[in-house]
Amino acid sequence: MSEEKFFKVPVERLLPKIIIGEHKGITFNESQWGMVDGLENNRFWTHISARRTGKSLAAGVLALAKLLEPGKQVMVIAPNFTLSSIIWDYVTDMIRNLQLEVDRFNQKDKVVKLINGSTFRLMSANNRDSLVGRAAHLIIVDEAAIIPDDEYFTRDLRPALSTYPDSRALFISTPRGKSNYLYEYYLRGQDDEYEDWGSAVYTWRANPLLSIKDIEEAKRSSSHKLFAQEYECDWTTTEQQVYNLNEDKHVQDLTDVKNNLNRYEVIAGFDVGYRDQNAFIVIATNGEQFYVIDEYISGEVTTSELASNIKELEEKWGIDMIYIDSAAQQLKADFAGDYDIYCENAMKSVNDGINFLCSIIDHDNLIFDRESAFQSFTALANYKWNPQTAKPTTIHDDNSHPSDAVRYAIYTFVKKSASIYA
Repeated sequence: MSEEKFFKVPVERLLPKIIIGEHKGITFNESQWGMVDGLENNRFWTHISARRTGKSLAAGVLALAKLLEPGKQVMVIAPNFTLSSIIWDYVTDMIRNLQLEVDRFNQKDKVVKLINGSTFRLMSANNRDSLVGRAAHLIIVDEAAIIPDDEYFTRDLRPALSTYPDSRALFISTPRGKSNYLYEYYLRGQDDEYEDWGSAVYTWRANPLLSIKDIEEAKRSSSHKLFAQEYECDWTTTEQQVYNLNEDKHVQDLTDVKNNLNRYEVIAGFDVGYRDQNAFIVIATNGEQFYVIDEYISGEVTTSELASNIKELEEKWGIDMIYIDSAAQQLKADFAGDYDIYCENAMKSVNDGINFLCSIIDHDNLIFDRESAFQSFTALANYKWNPQTAKPTTIHDDNSHPSDAVRYAIYTFVKKSASIYA
């Protein structure tokens, strides 16, 4: 690696001049300085950093530092334009606030050319044909782990870096499990045999502005696995499984529960599928333990057929309350008016509900009947986070509706009970 510094404009001299919003001058934290040092000393730098550690802002500053040199080409690549717009907004705002002369500013095509001949370009990994033949001095890949594979880099961008002898590539992301090309890039950075590669991990602790209160709030609003991934940068958390269910522990013969329902309240969760599954899940509870004792999971059926099956389960188990997807208001009204089936709207705070259900499962307080609720267990056990989204969202598939129905019932029952007796 050349001894000449990559950033000819010293970042430490640039920071006091940068204006973000109404504030002039910024200070980098440990993670952000790690990004600077990583690119100074490595041609390929994999920067794994927790949420809220300022990685997009730091990448924007580094892009600007390179653009201030005459005739430089800087590209930001992201899974899509929505995600990459964060760095675009930072860089273009800094250009305006510093009153830098611009030769071309194309908001539609996401291209800025400064009067010194340097060009800043925003591109999507989804449109790989547009990446071919683009030479660059600095390539920044944002949310790199969300891009499904590294063909965009090996086929399209890696040759572009050969045009200039001192070019660099920066990969920034939070982890998305080990079955991802970014984990391989991270390992290269830790291996002396790959002399051009470097990598580092920075947890939330790298940002001194984050308070313990902030972190506790993040813990409460996400599952244990998701918090470990997003804030602790844990590579091992995502096989993408949402719930830590184990058949040996969480599937049992619940005959005794079903024969002694006078000891329990019986509730149900109802998730309506208009073009896919309907899921109606029956749960017995003493307020602490939850036992899934029956299920009705169907494909597309008529309203009358759906109502008939649910009415049968309601009478069989003496269901006290049905918690329905709050988006299904017309069906809720039809059930009440035409079939004498009354439902209450479920609380739909998805990640809060998932986090709550994770806690119940971690304490082994959710049990499925082996004979009459095994399909529900299988759905929850295979319910997964979507590795291709920046914000935590689950994959919508055949596991979604039973998983949602269980969450509707338990989360709403407990939260509304707490508000009544508080």
